[in-house]
Amino acid sequence: MKDPNQPSIQPTPIHSVLKKLPSQKRFRWLWFLFGLVGVAMVSATAGALFAVTLSSTPLMQRKLSPAEAAVFSKGDRISSSASLQLPELTRPVNVLVLGVKVLTTDVSDPPANANKLGYHALVNSFDGLTDTMLLLRFNPVDKKLVVLSIPRDTRVQIPGFRVAKINEANVDGGPALVARTSSELLGGVGIDRYVTINVQGVQALVEALGGVSVYVPKDMKYQDDSQHLYINLKAGRQHLKGDQVLQLLRFRYDEYGDIGRIQRQQMVMRAMMEQSLNPATVTRLPKILSVIQTHIDTNLSVEELVALVGYATQIDRSNVQMLVVPGDFSEPGQYDASYWLPNQGKIETMMAQYFGRGSGTSRDSNSPFPQNFDSR
Repeated sequence: MKDPNQPSIQPTPIHSVLKKLPSQKRFRWLWFLFGLVGVAMVSATAGALFAVTLSSTPLMQRKLSPAEAAVFSKGDRISSSASLQLPELTRPVNVLVLGVKVLTTDVSDPPANANKLGYHALVNSFDGLTDTMLLLRFNPVDKKLVVLSIPRDTRVQIPGFRVAKINEANVDGGPALVARTSSELLGGVGIDRYVTINVQGVQALVEALGGVSVYVPKDMKYQDDSQHLYINLKAGRQHLKGDQVLQLLRFRYDEYGDIGRIQRQQMVMRAMMEQSLNPATVTRLPKILSVIQTHIDTNLSVEELVALVGYATQIDRSNVQMLVVPGDFSEPGQYDASYWLPNQGKIETMMAQYFGRGSGTSRDSNSPFPQNFDSR
């Protein structure tokens, strides 16, 4: 029997657990990533930063093969800038945002001192399981922003590998394979760019911001000696340090499972955005930019990122749509693991309504991937 306490997600504005959030604050977290860049642009006095802004070099920390790079719209331009003007989007853009947690056991070459620690420590890497997956669609044609959350436990066929949870695709083949898997799940939608951030980056950003104020929904207590993971948070609104924010993000023992994690991720992102727009944050700008440089991997150029920032800050909140991949929890014993089972019929309807009938952005073919693509 299906647990009656488990919620069912519909392809409508967002799961009911998010309706508890005040409507005027519900969408603020969307500016978390872009808000940081916006602070840099507004607070710095132009000069060197603006010169970097016009650079077209991607902010990549991982190398993509030609076939992998071709997955992301074959490098098509998404922005342009005129003299003395900030860059602007020139077409609809789909950006895949990935949040990863990497342990020493997840990588083949852990830090030299890892074996001496005696536990599975976090590693500053982008090669692990994706705990967070968002597909953002920026559409300058209709002046809208769509944010689609993809539950990490979604059961999919990873091309060239096996049927598994979608969060394993990054381990198998990096952002290109995640993009390909996500596209096939979502009816062939094109994915233009990706952004990956690891949990150490989130912790470092929180510390650089001086902590964030978050409402912890309930008492959270958990201990895992194998990872040195010790969670001990009390319910209520409080100012959390970086390590406490990670406790909130890594807690997973509640009745909502993967959907509960999505809700907490959104809470933290919203809090980080609010803190980043605090005037006092200007004095912390050098440290914030250093964190972005060392803990974020993306094939966006700085010019493209600035164009996305400008677009996001001008959108009316009534034109922001938050979605979750429609589906339901698997029943106990149905599979060898607990999955989020996508509803393909509802996905097709959702993609037609919000993502241009699954045609993506720059490509309208049924398969946006080159025939010789090999994720391995």
